[in-house]
Amino acid sequence: MDLHGHLFNSDDHARDGRDREGVVLVTASSNSIGIFKTLWSQDDVGQWAVKGMKGIDLVPREGAPANYFKIANQLTLMTDRPGDFMSNFFFTTFGTTEFIVRQSIVPVVAWNDGDEEMRCIGTGFFISASGLLMTAAHVFRDPVDENYSSVTEVAEAAHQLGSGLRFGILLPANPAMRNAPFDVPATLREAIWFLCPFESGVHWGREFQSPLFHLKPEFKLELDIAVCKVRYHPMVGPFQPLNIGLYNLEVGDRAVAIGYPEMRNIRLDGDDYQPELVVSVGSVTAIYPDNITNKQNATPGPNFEFDAKIPGKMSGSPVLVGGGIITKGIVSRSLGSADNHASGCLIGSIMK
Repeated sequence: MDLHGHLFNSDDHARDGRDREGVVLVTASSNSIGIFKTLWSQDDVGQWAVKGMKGIDLVPREGAPANYFKIANQLTLMTDRPGDFMSNFFFTTFGTTEFIVRQSIVPVVAWNDGDEEMRCIGTGFFISASGLLMTAAHVFRDPVDENYSSVTEVAEAAHQLGSGLRFGILLPANPAMRNAPFDVPATLREAIWFLCPFESGVHWGREFQSPLFHLKPEFKLELDIAVCKVRYHPMVGPFQPLNIGLYNLEVGDRAVAIGYPEMRNIRLDGDDYQPELVVSVGSVTAIYPDNITNKQNATPGPNFEFDAKIPGKMSGSPVLVGGGIITKGIVSRSLGSADNHASGCLIGSIMK
């Protein structure tokens, strides 16, 4: 299996530190959906540590169905020791339910210099406090596959996208910054969200040469998974990850996808649009652990199918399964015309 990567120009580098994970929990009892969120910070010598943790219920807004809903917002305090209120970390410690979750699950965006809009192309989620992020490989490849960025080979199995491409994720700004009763830099006080660029990313696949000379080589994914490095943003502070790990998935396990469906593009000349998270709940209907060799369905790599509603732009969302405390899969695609038929790639395939 070939490992392919794309490199991005970067003048700055993320701070060094040991990667550690947060923890995600789907409660096993009744029909409740919850996240066990951890709050990460970095000390003066670069060590990561958990500064707070809290179980958060994801409750549907009034009138929304229990299996597909936007989150009803409640004020959440992640720690009773937020530290110096002048630090960026302070503003990550409290907020509405959706704000807390949006620190971990984020929209993926891209545009070129001179464009009037940025494209919202999918969803991603952090897996380390130092900025590692997972999304679907086809989301990561969107600038190439949709022909709005050039790509140049810079080494074996390594490529660089066009210098005019701006590509990364959006992190929400805490609305509390706008009315803070102490000095806050104007850029923080007025912010709606922060753009954090990708520095690099890897995905798995092969390039096939056509016997017809007039056709370009075709790239075929082995896994619909990409791991990206997000550049540290000085106004954001530590990234807040979810936990991933191995898990014995079974047919009938609950599958919960959390992402940003049906996002519109965002104007670059001033736009207060805020993508909203949606929780989509279903159950696992089929599992294909040997899909690379047996080709049991069209989703690249080991995967599973589940009966949740997955509209466009939810590709790359984390899928929480069963009663475990881990993120097991990544939303790959909706299948056919059915409203509740989707596939997710198994994260465990890249951890062995």
